[in-house]
Amino acid sequence: MSNKTDEISAGEEERRKDGQAHMRQAWFLYLNDIEPTRPRLFRYCRKLTGNVWDAEDLVQDTLLRGFSNLALEDNRDIAWGAYLARTASNLFIDQTRRQSHASLEEAEEPSEPSVAETAAAIRDGGRKLMTVLSPQERCAIVLKDVFEYTLTETASLLETTEGAVKAALHRGREKLADPTPSTRPAPSEALVQRFVDAFNAADVNAMRDTMLQTVTAEVFALGTGRGLDNIDKPDRWIGACLNGHSPDPTRQQRAECAIFEGMPIVILWRRFGEGPENMEEIWRFHPQDGKIAHIWDYCACPETLEEVGQALGYPVVTRSYSTYQGELGEE
Repeated sequence: MSNKTDEISAGEEERRKDGQAHMRQAWFLYLNDIEPTRPRLFRYCRKLTGNVWDAEDLVQDTLLRGFSNLALEDNRDIAWGAYLARTASNLFIDQTRRQSHASLEEAEEPSEPSVAETAAAIRDGGRKLMTVLSPQERCAIVLKDVFEYTLTETASLLETTEGAVKAALHRGREKLADPTPSTRPAPSEALVQRFVDAFNAADVNAMRDTMLQTVTAEVFALGTGRGLDNIDKPDRWIGACLNGHSPDPTRQQRAECAIFEGMPIVILWRRFGEGPENMEEIWRFHPQDGKIAHIWDYCACPETLEEVGQALGYPVVTRSYSTYQGELGEE
């Protein structure tokens, strides 16, 4: 009986692996299809959220929601630009409503932060809620500013007049004009510098000391690594990236601690052979108990890389999704 159970378990495991491989293949086909649309999607999310980190989060949520919704769609041609913009709009509306409700609930708790802090939270929630445009305003912004249709084309698509489009654009742009700073927790510069020094020295034990045992490392759109047990494994994300393993023996890399909009981040520089050194990755950390609890890798986020690189004055190299296929997986 034990052998039979083991055989069934082995068969189920094989089917699970096959299913995961098919899903991963479908995911990369989807990423390759939407890649030409991604810059416009990012610009739209950037307008809505007001900062680069929240914009990238919204892009990633949109891509995941769009992928999952495809299973429910009829077998028909999909206009990726409008499809993803609509998905991002719906996600953003839901998120801002939840944040606004959370701010109001916190304001009702007498033991919560001071009156000034609560008022600031309510104002922030109200400002975000104002960015939830009316359907006509949102469509006008997307069609005109993001997808670069002319006024005449936008009016035709919305079945309205050019004057109505101009009015909707004016109202919408006013609501989107106020940037929203990121409020996510930032690690200390000292912690990030400790990690950078350990990375550049290839000191695995020193890198371990900067991270929780349960650290999670997420490569946006590509894969996830979990736990320090994998830090020495070159076929796992944490081991491959944090130890500099590469199938290309000519690749050289180093890390640098940089400050972007008040937040310390890690810039990863790469050089191949005698070629120029370029910024190719950004790592951002979530701190907990004075250590790194979560790592976000933006190597497959070209618009985020380019915006941060431009702000810092660094030369940037980005790669397409297809170049990463098969390189990184989920641990």
